[in-house]
Amino acid sequence: MLFKIIFFWCALACVSAEGAADLVLACSLVEEGGGMGGMGGGALFTRTPATLVIRDVTVASDSSPETLTPFNLPEVADPDSIIFESKASSPEIPEAGLLLHADCNEQEVTCEISRYFPQGSQDNPEPAYFIGSLQLEGGGLSLTLVLQTLVVETDLSNQPPLIQSKLELPLSRSGTLLTEVVFLVFSKFQSVSAALRGETFLDCGFRQQGPTPGQEVGLEWRLQHRGHGRKVLEMRMGPAMESPVVNVEREGSSVDAHQLVRDGNASVTLTKLKVSDEGTYICTVRAGLFQAQTIVQLHVTQPPGVALSEEKLVFQDESPQRLSCHCRNYYPLDSQMEWFALSPTDTEPTDLTEQSSFSSHRQNSDGTFCLSSHITLVPSSLSPGTTITCKVSHVALATPVSVSLTVEKSEPDSYLMVLGFLVITVLFFYQVMR
Repeated sequence: MLFKIIFFWCALACVSAEGAADLVLACSLVEEGGGMGGMGGGALFTRTPATLVIRDVTVASDSSPETLTPFNLPEVADPDSIIFESKASSPEIPEAGLLLHADCNEQEVTCEISRYFPQGSQDNPEPAYFIGSLQLEGGGLSLTLVLQTLVVETDLSNQPPLIQSKLELPLSRSGTLLTEVVFLVFSKFQSVSAALRGETFLDCGFRQQGPTPGQEVGLEWRLQHRGHGRKVLEMRMGPAMESPVVNVEREGSSVDAHQLVRDGNASVTLTKLKVSDEGTYICTVRAGLFQAQTIVQLHVTQPPGVALSEEKLVFQDESPQRLSCHCRNYYPLDSQMEWFALSPTDTEPTDLTEQSSFSSHRQNSDGTFCLSSHITLVPSSLSPGTTITCKVSHVALATPVSVSLTVEKSEPDSYLMVLGFLVITVLFFYQVMR
C-alpha cells in the first residue's frame, strides 16, 4: 500500500508549478550489527527499510498548486514502521526540487539514515539525533542531514504516545518520528572533471538552524585515492579570532573564510592540477555541536596529441610498408585507436583495426600516458588515392581525433633516372667523338 501511495505522489509531484509538495524517499536505517563481517560472525551493519518524508518542498510548475497533493500517511499508526517526517525549511534544503523530480527523471536517490550523537549529547537521551545521507544518481546533488527529534504532544485523552518498536522513540498520532533538520552539508556536484595543469572548483556548503552566537566554524578538505589519504586544507574561524587559522597542505588550494562564516560556502579552489590531485575529496564542516561531511569526485583529464609517423605514403615496389600512429601525453589511461582505409571508388571506409598492433603503454613523469599503434600496408590492396586514417577516442575529447594521409603514385627511382641520364650522355659524346 505504501508503494502505491509513493508512486501516485510522484506522478502528481512531477508537474511544475509554484507551490509545495512532499518529498518521499525510500531509505535504509543503518545500524551496527555487532558481527565480524566476512569472518562468519554476522554482518557488520544491519539495514532496515525506512521512509523519509520532507514536507513542503518548493516546486516550480505551470499547473495550479491544487494538483500538488501532500503525502498521505497510513490511517492506522504502525509501531513497526519507521517513517521520519521533517520539513524542507529552517534551514532550507538547497536544490531539494532535484530530489523531488528524481523518479520522473528516471534517476535514483540513495538514502541512508543512522543514529547520530553530537558532541556532548551522549549522556542526554532527549532529543535523539539521526544523520541522513542523500545522493542523486549521475553525479548530481549530495546532501548530509542532521535530524533532531521533536517533542510529541499528547492528545486530549492523555494517553501515552505509541513507541516505535526498534528505535524506542515516541511516535506522532500519525505514526511518524517527528524531526527537524538542524544541520546539513551539501554539494551540488558529486563529480567534477578538470584539465591537467588547469583550475577547478569543488562545491561544498552548509546550513544550520539558529547558529549559536560566538560559535566557531571548522572546515577540513581531505583527498582519498587508492587507499591513501592526505589533508588538503584546514580552516578554523570564529568571532574571537581576528583572522582565520588556515593550514594549507596542498599548494594552490584556497577557501574564502568570510564566505564560509557569512554564507556557509565551504567550496575549495584548486589550481595547477596534477594527475596526483585526482580522487575523492571529503568536505567536513564542524559548527557548534554538529559535524557532517560530503564528498566530491575529481577526475583529471588531458586530451591526447595524435600524429602519424609519415607525412606521405608511396610504394616504390611491392614491398609492404609500416605506418605508425602515436597517441601522446593523455590522461586517464583508457583510449581507443582505430585504422580505416577509403579508396577513391568506395563510399564507406574499410576497418583495418584488426590488422594493427599496439605498443605497451608508457607513462611520463607527469603521470600522462603514451601509446602507439602500428599497421603494415600492402601495395597490392591499396590503390593510389586511398586515404589511410588513424582515429583516436578518449574521454577528454568531445569528439574523436582523426589524422590521415593519402597513398600517392609511385615515382621512378631517382637512381635509375640518373644512371639512364649518364648512359645517354656517354652514348651522345661517343657518337660526337667518332
